Amino acid sequence: MRIVTPDDGFHYFFGYYDLMPFDSSEQKHLCHRVPFMDRLPEPDDRAELGEIDLQTGIFSPFAETTAWNFQQGAMLRRFPANGPLGDHTVLYNVRDKETPSGFAAEILDTDTGKARRLPAPAADVSQDGKRLLSVNFSRIYDFRPGYGYAGIPDPWREVNAPENDGVFLVNTESGESRLLLSYARIREAFPQPPFSDGRLLVNHITFNPSGDRFLFLLRNFPIPGQRGWKTQLIVSDLAGNMTKLTDYCVNSHYHWKNDREILIVSSAVTEENAFALWLMNADTGEKTRLPEPNPSFDIHCIYSPDRRWIIGDSYPGGRAGATRSLWLIDTERGVMTEPVRVDTVIPPVVDIRCDLHIRWSPSGRLLSFDSTHTGRRTVVLLTAEEIGAAP
Repeated sequence: MRIVTPDDGFHYFFGYYDLMPFDSSEQKHLCHRVPFMDRLPEPDDRAELGEIDLQTGIFSPFAETTAWNFQQGAMLRRFPANGPLGDHTVLYNVRDKETPSGFAAEILDTDTGKARRLPAPAADVSQDGKRLLSVNFSRIYDFRPGYGYAGIPDPWREVNAPENDGVFLVNTESGESRLLLSYARIREAFPQPPFSDGRLLVNHITFNPSGDRFLFLLRNFPIPGQRGWKTQLIVSDLAGNMTKLTDYCVNSHYHWKNDREILIVSSAVTEENAFALWLMNADTGEKTRLPEPNPSFDIHCIYSPDRRWIIGDSYPGGRAGATRSLWLIDTERGVMTEPVRVDTVIPPVVDIRCDLHIRWSPSGRLLSFDSTHTGRRTVVLLTAEEIGAAP
């Protein structure tokens, strides 16, 4: 393992496991630079955004933002090299008092320095850069501060399923934003008391590879006397035609295998079942439990670019000491290994924890993850060959 971020007193991290930090040459890696890691960000706390040169370790900033958190950062990501925008173009969220929500998304060409701002923050963006999905980050902050942005109250805080909030679809070329799916409409379409009767939230939402549909987790704020929350899994096209893939149960991290199939950690059928990895068909709703070896615990699961390998990082627990592990599944040979285990800092607030959030490079030759095994937040680089997953 090689730490690629500078030892300069700052803390470095990229963010979520399903966003792309590498450029096509696999010589540059996006990251956030912040001065602290021991508390939640406040509205005026700034994160510098930039690139690490993987050969020299030099960090070159290109922007800063006050719309960020420790789990997903500022939703910073790079566009595909073979797409219309090119991988020199990046997207991230910022704070903007002129927009309805107080937040916005910015698309920046790092070669020219030219930026354009959109009227809503990005929860996800299609690979061609033409469409953006937006949600209420203030509502997410009330639900899980590690995934939302501080400082702006949710105007629908007292409304369980508001008619004027939900999933917004933004045309990134014209800037036009429209409410595609309201919470009220989602609840009406898929009622399941008592969960649907409570305060609802869209948490993790992503386009499929071609960008013609998207998946989201619909969660209920915890009900008094209930441990945690439950999650419906819903897929929608761009016209707002929804399909429910599961009732309220345990649905956690996921990754689109292709335009139709979704890899997900789920209980799939009933809320009482244990965790397992499943493949779900977004067209038919068919659910297939992956064959063994199949982890019985939650991981941030993601396929390699060639779809042979699944890798994921797990949470501390089940072992002595505070450690985090990477788990690698070879789907061809049916073998699961634990190639990496590192120490981790147990934070004073759970939402500022440092998940490894393992990520593949475009070729599948490299991987990176965030770690606190040195006592600071750093970005670590691995080769696929080193962990036994050579393409």
